[in-house]
Amino acid sequence: MDPALSRLVVDPSCQAGASSACVPDRSAYTKLVSQLGAALAPHGVHGARTTGLAGFDVSLLAAITGIDAGADYWRRGTRGSDAASAENEAPEDYLQLYTLELRKGFGFGIEAAASLGALPHTSLMAWGADLRFALLEGMHDGLWRYLPDTSLGVAWRAATGLNDLELRTLALDARFSHPFASPSGFSVTPWLGYQWVRIDAGSELVDLTPGVGAIEACDYAGNSVPGSPGSLEAEGALPASGAPAGTLDGSPLCRASGADLANAASFGEAEVYRHRVLVGASFRSEPLRVGAQLETDLVRPDAAQSDAGVSRALRCDASGASCQASPRQWTLVLQLGASF
Repeated sequence: MDPALSRLVVDPSCQAGASSACVPDRSAYTKLVSQLGAALAPHGVHGARTTGLAGFDVSLLAAITGIDAGADYWRRGTRGSDAASAENEAPEDYLQLYTLELRKGFGFGIEAAASLGALPHTSLMAWGADLRFALLEGMHDGLWRYLPDTSLGVAWRAATGLNDLELRTLALDARFSHPFASPSGFSVTPWLGYQWVRIDAGSELVDLTPGVGAIEACDYAGNSVPGSPGSLEAEGALPASGAPAGTLDGSPLCRASGADLANAASFGEAEVYRHRVLVGASFRSEPLRVGAQLETDLVRPDAAQSDAGVSRALRCDASGASCQASPRQWTLVLQLGASF
């Protein structure tokens, strides 16, 4: 399930030979990084109350994110079990992210966290940091005791190991929670929250025809610099740039088609926004902590965008009658940890 950006071209038939130039499918690229970014986004399973000045929390998180596995961009844009195949014939229905997370309180309602995770069946490793500030927590007197714990947080995640793709996410959230203590010594804390996510993706220069050797297809005869056009080796060769014979523009000289020399492109930067609601609860019995959180989009991904081009790319899966909006995604996060 590693990304295979070289397959995301507008006309896949261009990859069969070296006679035509391939055009990157940036619409499919935007959809792919939007769904992949939702799996990478921060998945903190906690209420609004911090761990406190002396508090420390270590947790294992398992996040399962649903994807539009039947979409064309998942089949063409990822590698399957057969790496030599032209597409992933059976994309998985969801992505799994397993994370080790450490949280530490610093008093005055401030808490910081660090995390390291891995996405199975891919080369992706994710790491990041969180910072949270509790506006209200632990109120017990007067009317204050009826108010929920309230916090604001910021979290950042970055992915490594994706070769041609760079992927980062930034999230801002607000949470409201209230603990319910039992005389038996355990407590249950439900919470409700909102999360704004920004997904930043960028690609390096990608060879859109990895099965074709550009130099071999060109029948390379040198470069169009002084001395080359008149040489015996360059006889009959033309500049790959399309300039007239004899033009000294420094481009490669080809006896055959030089079209494949242009089949390297960057998919550029993509900035995608998501608005999500968070609903969760945790059970704590010193020092054990068990929790679960459900995350889902408040609005369709295309409706959350400020850039018209990104919104247009997310709105449809294909042209014509099969045009469909990129669907809302969901993530279920399970937590097992200990608090000290």
